[in-house]
Amino acid sequence: MKTTKRILAVLLVLAMAISMAACGSSTTTTTTASDSGASTADTAAADTADDTAATDETADDAADTAAEIEPYMFNISYGGTPGSSMVAVMELLQEILSENSGGAFTFNAYNDNSYKESQALDEMTNNIVDIVYLASGSTCTTVTEVAYLGMPGCFRYSDDAEEFFDFEDSVSGILSEIYDGYGIHYLGLRPPARMAIVGTGDVPTTKEALQGKVVRVSGTWLGRLAVSMNLATSNIGLSELATALQRKTIDSCITGIEQVYSQMLGEVVDYACVMPEADGIGALVIDEDTWAKLSDAQKACVEESVAQWMEECLTISNEFYEQAISHLEENNVEIYYYSDEECDEFLSTVSDVYTEIDEQTTDLGHSLRDAVLEFREAHS
Repeated sequence: MKTTKRILAVLLVLAMAISMAACGSSTTTTTTASDSGASTADTAAADTADDTAATDETADDAADTAAEIEPYMFNISYGGTPGSSMVAVMELLQEILSENSGGAFTFNAYNDNSYKESQALDEMTNNIVDIVYLASGSTCTTVTEVAYLGMPGCFRYSDDAEEFFDFEDSVSGILSEIYDGYGIHYLGLRPPARMAIVGTGDVPTTKEALQGKVVRVSGTWLGRLAVSMNLATSNIGLSELATALQRKTIDSCITGIEQVYSQMLGEVVDYACVMPEADGIGALVIDEDTWAKLSDAQKACVEESVAQWMEECLTISNEFYEQAISHLEENNVEIYYYSDEECDEFLSTVSDVYTEIDEQTTDLGHSLRDAVLEFREAHS
């Protein structure tokens, strides 16, 4: 009996030991799984914390950058009707400067439809405004060096932003020196509009076809170019242009394609010859005294914004071009597109005008001329 009890006791102890061992194994497995889950959660939490820290750091960097740009109110002046390309690009400039500065840059904008581009240089040199666009055709009566950019022959039109930036890079250093002599800081160029010849009668596929006709031109050196072509010219105001064409006071007009639309010339002309040539390129500038007041962060923001502005201006120029072409087509105007060769022939006397400019300008002007010609040769 005692033996049986001992055996039962031993068996009971063994059963309890096995049961405890099994429970111990289960507990260990559960603990391990729990530890693994905790480890995964910890890792995820750590990753989230890192991401949050990175986001916070980016936000802090942006805040620091914005904090570096101190507020400045610029006086800016330009002319043109609300639907004109000039108003469009100058409003774009303000938007970009304001956005890139985090709202630190604000503006007193003066836009008058009767504003003449020749006023811009006077306002700049007399410290009336901080930022203006100087059309080379108007500016060259005082700053003769930029005359080379104020007439056809300066840039063969391209809607390739990289090509335009290459051109700007080739002349920017010289333009900086030229305007520096007038207390003006050069910022950048406005991408050009295509050139057009519009009028009544037959399509002039050559400059000889315009001889015997009265051609409207604007600007000193464009007028000299017309004279070198043996053309009779008239300097009728832009606002009177449509009426003059309708009344046959003039037979044709050499102008930028954008003015074809803004002056509704499609309603009064028979033809439009579109040329693969810019009708002139002007500069965006800032008063040197104003520039000197800006901090390094403010200057960097302005330079970055102007680079963006130049590229987006090219898009605006293309949009106005398409608008002008649509306007001509809607009015059943015959549109003729000059080839590069025909354009070269039409502008073959530009070199004669350059010779005249050479006699009136400085070595800096000659350097600008050489840079323009070298760029054209490289891209012909």
